[in-house]
Amino acid sequence: MPNAQLTKIGADEVIEDRFDGGRAARPLLGIVIATAILYYGRDLLLPIAFAVILAIVFSPVVRRIEPWLGRAWSSAIVVVTGMLAIAGIVYFLTIELTAVAVEVSSYSTNIATKLSHLEKSTPAWLRAIEQAFHNIESELQRNQAHRVPTQRTLEAAPAWSPLNEFAKSAGSLIGGIAEAVLTVVLLFFLLYSRLDLRDRFVRLAARAGIPVAAQAIEAAGNTVSRYLFLFSVVNLSYGIISGLILWGIGMPNPELWGTLGFVLRYIPYVGATVSAVLPTLVAFAVFPGWTKAIEVVATFVGLDQVAAQFVEPFFIGAGVGVSPVALLFSAAYWTWLWGPAGLVIATPLTACIKVAGDYIPSLDFFSLLLGADVALEDYRDYYRKLLELNREEAAAFATRYCDEHGLEATYKELFAPAIELAGQEFEQDHLSPSTGQFIVDTTRELIAQLGSRFTKPRVLPPYRVLGVCAPGEYHSLGLIIVLELMRQDGIAASFVGENKTLAEIRDFANRYTPDIICISCTTSSNLAATVQAVRALKADRPQLVIFAGGAAAAAASQELIEAGCARVCANDSEGRRAVRQYALNRARTRPSGEFWFPIRFPSKRQTR
Repeated sequence: MPNAQLTKIGADEVIEDRFDGGRAARPLLGIVIATAILYYGRDLLLPIAFAVILAIVFSPVVRRIEPWLGRAWSSAIVVVTGMLAIAGIVYFLTIELTAVAVEVSSYSTNIATKLSHLEKSTPAWLRAIEQAFHNIESELQRNQAHRVPTQRTLEAAPAWSPLNEFAKSAGSLIGGIAEAVLTVVLLFFLLYSRLDLRDRFVRLAARAGIPVAAQAIEAAGNTVSRYLFLFSVVNLSYGIISGLILWGIGMPNPELWGTLGFVLRYIPYVGATVSAVLPTLVAFAVFPGWTKAIEVVATFVGLDQVAAQFVEPFFIGAGVGVSPVALLFSAAYWTWLWGPAGLVIATPLTACIKVAGDYIPSLDFFSLLLGADVALEDYRDYYRKLLELNREEAAAFATRYCDEHGLEATYKELFAPAIELAGQEFEQDHLSPSTGQFIVDTTRELIAQLGSRFTKPRVLPPYRVLGVCAPGEYHSLGLIIVLELMRQDGIAASFVGENKTLAEIRDFANRYTPDIICISCTTSSNLAATVQAVRALKADRPQLVIFAGGAAAAAASQELIEAGCARVCANDSEGRRAVRQYALNRARTRPSGEFWFPIRFPSKRQTR
C-alpha cells in the first residue's frame, strides 16, 4: 500500500521545521551563477552550443548511413556536407545582398521622389512633432560647440590609426574563424562518439545519484531531432514558396529573398517580419507606387501565418511542447547573452532544454517552466493545488477527474501518486510537516466525499470488513482507499481509526464482529507490532479471517502467515481481489434456503 513515506506526518509531538532561510534562494542563486558562466564564457560555450544542436540534427543521418560507410566516414561526410551547405548559403547571401545594394543605389531619383511625396503628405501635427525634435537636436549641437575641451580631454582622446583599425578587424576575423573551426571539430567528435558520450554521461549521472537512463537520452535526442528536421522542412517550403510568389509579381532577385526567408524564419516571432524588410525596401525603391511593396509584405506575413496556424500544427503536431511565452522570453534571454547568434539558436536550444526536462527527472523543473500550457489532467496538478493550500480547487479538480475517469481511477491515479510524491518530498526536506499534514487530511476527506457520491449495492446477509492500521502507524490512506472501494462493491467496510493501541483495536473488533480484518503494515519498524496484533485478534476470535497488506507486510509474509494471517497481499488491488474471492466462496457455501443477494461489482460506467 502507498503512503509509507508520510508516517512521520501527523505525530502528536511538535516537529521542528527543517526549512532553512537560504533554501528558497538556491534556485535564484543557481540561475544567477549559470547566467554569469554563460555570459563570460560565451566565446567557448557558443561554439559548443552550435555543435551540440547540429549534432542532434544530423545524428539520424549518421545513424542511417553508418552501416554502409562506418562511423568515421559517415560522421566526416555529414560534417563536410553540412558545413559546405551553410557556407554556401552565407556566401550566396553576402554576394547577392551586395549586388542588391549596388542596384538599389541606381534608383536614387525614384527614392527621392517618394520621400518628397511622403514629406508633403505628412499631417500637420506630425510635422510639428518632427520640428520639435529638430529644434532640440540643434540646441544640443549648439551647446556642444560652445564647450572648450580641457587639456585632460585632449590628452585622453585616442589617436586614430589605420593600423589599430586593421588590428581590430583582423582580430574579429581570426576570432570568427577560430569559433567556426572549433564548431566543426566538436561536431565531428560529437557525431563520431555520440554513443560513448551518452554512456559516459549516464555513468557520471549515476555516480552523482541522478537517475538517468540511456534510453531517455536517446528518446530525447530523437524527439528534438525530429522536431528540428520538420521545422526546417517547413522553413524551406516557406522560402521556396515566397521566392516563387515574388518571382511571379516581378521582384528582382527572388531567389535571394526566398533564401533569406528560409534562414530568418528560424528566429522566433520576428524572423518572418525581418525577412520582409529588405525586399519591401527594394520594391519601394525600384517600382513606382506602393502596390509592389504592399504585395511583398503580404506575401511574407501571410505565408508565415499560414505556416504557423495551419501547416505546423498538422505537419509537426505538438512538437516538443514549448510554451510560446517561454519561447519569447528564451529568445530575449539568449539574445542578451550571446547577441544575434543567441537569437538564431534560441528556438532549438530551448527545445533541447525542455525535452531534457521531460526525460531527466533532476531537470524536470525545465519542463515545468518551458512546457506549453495543457489542461489539468493528472496527479501533479492535484498535488500543486494542495501545495498552494487551496482545498476548494483541489476538491473541484478531484471531482472533475472522478466524473471523467471514474472513482477507482481517481483513487489509484490521482490520490495515491500524489500522496507518494508528497512522501518523497517530505523525506527530502522539500515539504514542511504542516503542508504534509494538510495534504493527508484533505485527501482523506476527498476519498470519503467522492465515495459517498455513488450508490452502493446491497449485500444480504450483512458482510463486514474492518480496516486496521498496525499500532505505531499514523495513517494509511492506501487502506482507506481500499475500504472505500469495498463499499462500492456492496461490502460493509469500516475503519478502526489511526493511532490506536492494541487494546483499542481488540475492543473495537470484538464489538464490530467483522468477517474479515484487513491490517496495514507499511514500515518495517511496525512489523513486530503487526504480528502481535494478528496473534491477539486470532486469539479473541479464532474463526476470524485476517488479510495483511503493505510494503513491510509483503516483505515478511511468512512470519505474518505463521502468526495467523490467511493471506498477505502485495498491493491494494490484490487485497481487494482477495476480499472479493472470500465473499464469493462464502456465497457458494451458504446454508440451503438462506436468502442471499449475490455481490454485485459496479462496472466502469457505474462508477463514473
